[in-house]
Amino acid sequence: SFCLKGEGLDGSFPAVIDYTPYLKFTQSSDSISSDEEELRTLGSSGSEGSTPEKIDPPFITDENSWYNKCKRVEQKYRLALEQKGYLEELVRLREKQLSESVSQNKLLLQRIEDMDLAHKMEKEQLEYIIVELQDQL
Repeated sequence: SFCLKGEGLDGSFPAVIDYTPYLKFTQSSDSISSDEEELRTLGSSGSEGSTPEKIDPPFITDENSWYNKCKRVEQKYRLALEQKGYLEELVRLREKQLSESVSQNKLLLQRIEDMDLAHKMEKEQLEYIIVELQDQL
């Protein structure tokens, strides 16, 4: 259930579904294992003072593993690109809503000033009428 009290239902605001809570990074087991593998290779190549016990060729060219790694990177890139596009669209929508709110705020402030001026004029007229009535008594 939901409450409609005080809500404007004229349809001037676009219906927005906020997917921000669902944009979470989940690390799969494949990426965890590839991260661990990268750490091992970086850790072994980063120690220049120690002498390695076994010298491996610099790159093992297994076509299938390189293809899979490329596919995983491409999927991560596409996911990040989609999230970026969504977030940019969300920012544009929020900026538009902000500019509309600012313009509505200006209109309301102008209405308040006009009403205040009308109130002051009406008060002066009533005071003038009171003074005239007092003079007649």
